[in-house]
Amino acid sequence: MVVTVAYRSGGVLPTLAADLAGQSLPPALWLLVDNAPASAPLDLRPLEAAAAGRRPAMPLPLRLLRGSEGDGFGAGCNRAFDTLAAEGWDGWVWLLNPDTGLPGGREIEQVSALLPTLPQTALLGTAVVDADGALEASGGWIDRGLAFRARQLGETHARGKRPVAVDWLSGCSLLLRPAAQATPPRFDPRFPLYYEDMDLCLRLAGQGAPVLWLPAPRLLHRRGSGSETAGARRLQLSTVSYLRFLRRHCPAWVFALRSLRLLLLNLLRLPLKPRRSAAVLMAAGQVLLGRPSDGHP
Repeated sequence: MVVTVAYRSGGVLPTLAADLAGQSLPPALWLLVDNAPASAPLDLRPLEAAAAGRRPAMPLPLRLLRGSEGDGFGAGCNRAFDTLAAEGWDGWVWLLNPDTGLPGGREIEQVSALLPTLPQTALLGTAVVDADGALEASGGWIDRGLAFRARQLGETHARGKRPVAVDWLSGCSLLLRPAAQATPPRFDPRFPLYYEDMDLCLRLAGQGAPVLWLPAPRLLHRRGSGSETAGARRLQLSTVSYLRFLRRHCPAWVFALRSLRLLLLNLLRLPLKPRRSAAVLMAAGQVLLGRPSDGHP
């Protein structure tokens, strides 16, 4: 089962459709959550055409799930999880961004062969590379200092053969089996853009779930082409997520110092970059002046 959350992603989804159709082991279902059903409703016909062009004899099983306009990645995934749970799905779910690629043709088969050998409660991430083949930040560890996410997976880990235990994984390519968890896993919608994947990993790890990164297969990430969100709005949402993550998962002094630095830098930049700085300051006000519950699950 593959789940993709889309927001104005029609330009890149046909490429992913072709990759999925060309797999040696195609997915049982590709569930697409459309988070722009009013402003830019997703048309499945180009995806079906791209898939048919890759494998005419076997149609790619596609299903569209209408989301709420403007919902984020986490809310879209939660909608998919709720739908699958209501229908009794108890298998693995592979979350793939709209701008990911599976160019090798055997990625689903490779992962499927590994799943029976791994804990069923695990969260699994895969190696992700950019267009030049360089490894992206697809997993790592959380430290208690100011450089809280400086330790990330590198090529040394990618050359290994065994899963690597980490603290967090990227939601760009994330596998989990929701039915195997004692508590149904859900993303926290208070993280509207970014950090929701890291938060989920840390929360489930706290409940005993292994968090594992797989050096193979390697997926392609066509970074920045997965959705269309205005720059200032995107910056505001990502800043909200960043500050809420710091408040929840880092020591209080790290949250205080990083928040102060963010405020001072953007106050100084306000005359030069008014839109961007205002977006950051609005986000900071939303978090810093918000309810304390913003920082606690």
